[in-house]
Amino acid sequence: MALVSALFDEALRRRILAAYQATWMVAQLLGPVVGGVFAEIGWWRGSFWSMLPFTLCFIAIAWIKLPDGLETNVGKKGPFPFARLAMLTTGLMCIALAGPVDQNATRAALIVAAIGLLWMMFRFDRAADNRLYPSGVLSLRSPVGLALWILFLVGVVQTSVTLFLPLLLQVVYGVTPLFISFVTIVISLGWTVGTFLVSDWSGARERMALRSGPLFMLAGMIGIAATAHFSALAVLTICAFVLGFGIGTHNVHLLARTMASAVKGEEGVTASSLPSIRSLGTAFGAAQAGMLSNMVGFGDAANPASVAAVVTVVYGVDLIPATLCVLFMFILVRSGRQPGNG
Repeated sequence: MALVSALFDEALRRRILAAYQATWMVAQLLGPVVGGVFAEIGWWRGSFWSMLPFTLCFIAIAWIKLPDGLETNVGKKGPFPFARLAMLTTGLMCIALAGPVDQNATRAALIVAAIGLLWMMFRFDRAADNRLYPSGVLSLRSPVGLALWILFLVGVVQTSVTLFLPLLLQVVYGVTPLFISFVTIVISLGWTVGTFLVSDWSGARERMALRSGPLFMLAGMIGIAATAHFSALAVLTICAFVLGFGIGTHNVHLLARTMASAVKGEEGVTASSLPSIRSLGTAFGAAQAGMLSNMVGFGDAANPASVAAVVTVVYGVDLIPATLCVLFMFILVRSGRQPGNG
C-alpha cells in the first residue's frame, strides 16, 4: 500500500487499488481450486510446493521493476523497532495460545496479557521517531482511527467465516473439497464484482458505496449463520456472494480515502498500516474463532449437530464486529471529513 501511495497520484489511486484488488482476487479464486485439486488427489503438501515458482517470479519482478531510491515516507529513519515488533508478536501469540487452552483462568490471563502488550506497543509507537502506525490509530474520535478500526473488524469477520465455512460444508452438508473451493471462490467473486462496480464512483455514490458495503457484509453473515441448522446450499452460496460483495463495495473507497487524506508527513506510514491493521484483525479473528469453538466443545468435529452448534456460536459472535463496522462506517461518512484529518 505504501508503494501505491508513493507511485500514483490521487487521481489514479482508486483505479490502481481496484486493479490491485482484482489481481489479488484472481489469486484468491485460483488458490482454493489448486488446494482442492491437491486435496482430492491426497497430496495436500503439493499445494504449498506449487506456490514456489510464483514466489520466485514475484521476487524477480519486484527486484527488476521497482525504481531505485523510492521515497515512501514510511516514518523517519531510526533504529529498527525490535521492542515494538516483539511486543506485537508476543501479543498475537498470547491471543493464538488462548484458543486451545481449556482452563478459563489461563485463557483470561493470556487475553489480558495480549491486550496489555498491544496497548503498550501502540503507546510506545506514538512517541517513536520511526513509527509503525499513523496518528490516531486507536481513537474512535479520529476519522483515521475509525477507518482503521473498520479494516480491523472486517479482518475479524472474514477470517472467522473462511476458517469454519469449509468445516460447515464438509461435515454438515457433506460436499467434496472441490465444491468447498467453489464456495470460497464465490466469496472472492462477490468481492471482485463489488470492487469493479463502484471503483469509479465519486461524491454521493462513493458515500453510498461506503455505507452500503458493511450492510451487505452483515446481511451475508446473518444468512450464512442461519444455514448452519438447515440444508440450504443455494442460500448459503448466495449469502457467501453477498458477504464478499459487501467487502468489495466499500473496501476500495475506504483505502483510497485513507491514503488521500493522511496527515501530512504520514502518507507512507498510513498506507503501510492498512494491510498491517487488517492482518491484526485476521489474527484476532482466527484466535477468537478457535477460542469460542473450544469453549463450546468442538470435539473431533465428526458430528454434524455439534459442528452446526459451534458454527452458530462463532458466526453469532461474529455479528458483533460486523455490526460495529456498519456503525463506524456511518459515523465516518456522516462526519464529512476524510480519514486522517483528525
